[in-house]
Amino acid sequence: MAKIVLRSCDITVNGVNFSDHISSVEINLVKDEIETTNFSGQGRERVAGLKDDSFVLNFQQDFAAGEVDATLFPLWDLETEFTVVVKPTAAAVSASNPSYTGTCILLEYQPLSGDVGDLSETEVTFPTQRTGISRATS
Repeated sequence: MAKIVLRSCDITVNGVNFSDHISSVEINLVKDEIETTNFSGQGRERVAGLKDDSFVLNFQQDFAAGEVDATLFPLWDLETEFTVVVKPTAAAVSASNPSYTGTCILLEYQPLSGDVGDLSETEVTFPTQRTGISRATS
């Protein structure tokens, strides 16, 4: 069984490739838990509810034109929906390099954070809208 060391994730937000500005990535696939327990069983029962997927990206902040803040602030400010795409590597999409795509909205953004001498980083959560995150292998 092959193992993967994350070295070259390919990450785009609203069509901008930020792979060179992101130090960590999470893809969270979540469904609400709907309890359906009734008197006929001996334990709890559940069904899956609505999706509540998200991407969590840790950006190394950059205030230059076309970079992190110039892309994220307008998405937050204008409440615009946009696409996030994450792949384990920069290679073409395949069974061994799937792409994860979601239509997102930016509800919280912290453009500046850190202590003296620290790298300016900002962790951003991108919740998905409606259909959640899709996975493609071709």
